[in-house]
Parts: sequence; structure tokens; C-alpha cells
Amino acid sequence: MTKSQIPIIVLIILLLTASSAFAFSFVVFGDNRDGDAVYKKILDKVNSDKTITFSVNTGDFVARGQESEYIKYQKMIKKSKIPIYHVMGNHDGVFGGWKFYKKYFGSDYYSFDHENSHFVVLNNAFKSSFDAKQYNWLISDLKKNKRQHTFVFFHKPTFDVSGFYGDYVMSDRQASETMMALFKKYKVEYVFTGHVHGYARAEREGIIYTITGGGGAPLYLPKNAGGFYHYVKVTVEDDKIADEVVRINDESN
Repeated sequence: MTKSQIPIIVLIILLLTASSAFAFSFVVFGDNRDGDAVYKKILDKVNSDKTITFSVNTGDFVARGQESEYIKYQKMIKKSKIPIYHVMGNHDGVFGGWKFYKKYFGSDYYSFDHENSHFVVLNNAFKSSFDAKQYNWLISDLKKNKRQHTFVFFHKPTFDVSGFYGDYVMSDRQASETMMALFKKYKVEYVFTGHVHGYARAEREGIIYTITGGGGAPLYLPKNAGGFYHYVKVTVEDDKIADEVVRINDESN
């Protein structure tokens, strides 16, 4: 090897290393029912950020589970320039609305991969939602996952992340404890939920649990304790994950 060959080899190694890096961003929001004006601002703001690859709605995107609401919502999200993955909320499935969820969005629990990360969407909107079939599917899905990072999304929190709404969690405590044990076992890093209208974040057993329910519905939390409209932007860069809250200005907020 001559001295002149060394810089070329180093350059090739650097290029290969750079090309193998995983770097992308996605956003999470939820509970936009009855808040179209705010939700449209969220969609506009997300559209303006070219670094965002996709978004996840943590549920309650319609109010009464009516098909007319689903049709209206479908028209609204056509303005999104990126895919939106949906979680079933209790309002989305009420009064038979679960049939329209499946008609327009497909399965109420599923998973997908992007770059070095795995994403799992679950349905815990009702006490009977997280049944044995879904539980077994979740175990199988997490076992098969070989990606570096794992993110999970569902509507009702497994515990009171906010510190204000202890009743706004899964009604089946055994199921919630089972879920959290699985998340720990299979090294899930982030869990996103909605249901509580506002923002809250807490760490438990090395997992970041985040409530992002500030998509437009009437806010529940005090303004100085997460009661503001927002979405959460998550950036994955190889082995690093960063999350930030992006507030949405609103005259009533």
C-alpha cells in the first residue's frame, strides 16, 4: 500500500460509515376531537418540517364514532404530506364506531418498522379491547423484533403519568401491569398514549411514558402542568433518541 492510497481508503470507510447511519424524526399527537382548528394547525406545522417522516395519532380523532365523522376526518388529513398511523381511542370506537375504524384504517393493533426502529400500535380503548388474542399477538411481535429501538402506542395510559387524573387509566389493572412487564422484558424505550387532554412525561423502569393528548380537544390539565395544545417530535439518530414538545398557539389556550 502506497501513501497515496491511504487517504482514498480512509475516505471510502468514512463514506460507508456515514451511509449506514440511521437518522429520522416522527411526531405523535392525539385527542383532536372537536378541535378541528387546532388540529389543522398541527398538520400545517408538521407539513412545514421537512425532517419529519410520519406521524402517529394516539386516538380520539372523532367524537361519537359516527361514519360521517370518519369521512370528515379523512378529508381533513388529506392535507398531511406524510403518513399518519392511527390508534383507536374510546371515542373512535363508541356506538359501533370500531367498525368504521376498521373500514377506514384496518386492524386496531399492528406493527411496522422504519430504519432501525420498531413501532407497535395497540388497542386498549375499552376494558375488553386488550384481550388474550391481542396479548398473544403482542408477545409474538416483540419476540420477533430485531430492531434497535422499540416504540409503543395506545390510547389509555397504564398509570397516571400526569399526576392529576388517576381515573383516566386502563380500568383493567392486571392487564396494564402485564403490558408494562412486557415492555420492560422486551426493552421498549418509549410508550405514547393520549386520553388525558394535555402533556405529561415520566420515566418508569427505564421506559419513557408520554401522554400527548393536546391535539385540539378541550384541555384537562392546568396550563402550567401540561395543559396546552401540542405535538411531540421524536428524533432517532443511531442509538440516540431525543423528544421535544412543540406547542401550538391558540387563542383559547
